[in-house]
Amino acid sequence: MSVRVLGLDIGTSGLKGLLVDDAGRAVARAAAGYPTASPAPGRSEQELDDWQRALRSVVTQIRATADGPIDAVAIVGHTPSLAVLDQRRVAPGPAITWQDVRADAEAAELARIFGDERALIGGRLPWNPAYLPAKLLWYSRSGAPAGWLLQPKDALAFALTGVPATDTWGSKGLCRIDDGEPVEPLFELCGIPSTLLPPRLDPWSVQGSVDPDGASWSGLLTGTPVAVGWTDALGGMTGIGAFAEPTAFVLTGTSNIVGSTLGGGPYDDLLCVPASCAPFAVDYGPTQSSGASLLWWARVTGGDVGGLLIEAESAELQAVPQFVPYLSGERAPVWMPQLRGEFIGISAESGRAELTRSVLRGVASADRHVLDTAGHRDEPVHVGGSSAQARAWQLARAEVWGVEAVLHSEPDTSALGAAMLAVAAVTSAPLAGVSSAMLGEVQTIPPGAADRLTAEQIRTEYRAAVDRLRERAAS
Repeated sequence: MSVRVLGLDIGTSGLKGLLVDDAGRAVARAAAGYPTASPAPGRSEQELDDWQRALRSVVTQIRATADGPIDAVAIVGHTPSLAVLDQRRVAPGPAITWQDVRADAEAAELARIFGDERALIGGRLPWNPAYLPAKLLWYSRSGAPAGWLLQPKDALAFALTGVPATDTWGSKGLCRIDDGEPVEPLFELCGIPSTLLPPRLDPWSVQGSVDPDGASWSGLLTGTPVAVGWTDALGGMTGIGAFAEPTAFVLTGTSNIVGSTLGGGPYDDLLCVPASCAPFAVDYGPTQSSGASLLWWARVTGGDVGGLLIEAESAELQAVPQFVPYLSGERAPVWMPQLRGEFIGISAESGRAELTRSVLRGVASADRHVLDTAGHRDEPVHVGGSSAQARAWQLARAEVWGVEAVLHSEPDTSALGAAMLAVAAVTSAPLAGVSSAMLGEVQTIPPGAADRLTAEQIRTEYRAAVDRLRERAAS
């Protein structure tokens, strides 16, 4: 069955669309942005109307550049965010995004009431204002109307089809990670009926079809199947083949998603997706600042990112200092928002090129820290995202990882993963086989002997620096 599908990735700042055939060949791509409001410190909000306008724009751009049908759609997106929609598909207020930390007091309250979250939730999920339990408790006390409790990709799929649904991993914390059942003690505390958590379905199953209301605002044809979709992180893992065969991976972006489907977990310092939620169990963690570190450095130096990367290629290696990229704290594997970054070992010979190379190495070191925590040894690491093909990033990763890197050519790996989910949904083919058939081109870069030696030294020095930062923060 030959199909053309549209994979959509609703990200933090915009929506990307990738139209591909079932061999994974890109037919057309498009993007549209939307704003994030910060009405008060710690708040981060987005509007359903803005998401819908972005989807309409992407569909319009795709149709303008590619003749022929869109046979199915799947959406992946940012999490953990809370979007509430009523039965009429109307949002009574803005969505609370994953960056929002207004529920700090609620997170502390949940920790006091429930203690170890693993017994309640069926897996590890820190009591943190970013996650859904604290967001729901805050929302329940805000006086806002109740409605379907959705993720951004769920909200768009519901607006398209009129069928409410979510997936277990996307709604973790509101449902148990191990079996998908609602976390009833949390809903009782919030005074919200657990029936407002929509059915939890497989991400690669059909949620519904675009109905006339969905067609009227989206530009999609009535009757187009819409798959349930997944989080952007697991969509990206799908897009680089991590569910086709066991794989270590780094998905690059503003922050990186780093982990493994090689098995061996779960690990206390990582997020662990059980095999009940995905074809393979996943041990992974988000870092706090990766591409964001380079953007910060460009702002500080007055340079542009492209020029800095070119400069970094010719850095004098003996003058490259160490950099710890904890500009806004760190998530996995240390989970300490109070940590801050630093340069170590700057010399008179350290110029802008050397400091830029240091920033890149620091980000790669943070990646390696997560990989090591996930039990990685010397397996190849698959790299996805827009920075995978940049020469300076390749050099820095080789120096820090000391292992073979497999570079994926498709920059929009999450959108490609969404397209794979759509194909699996409409063909009923196993996701592993669909993913294998649709993978894009890769470039394999083996490490040199010098890289392996350098990597061991950098790893040792980086871990020592992290330990010093943690001790300083604790004192």
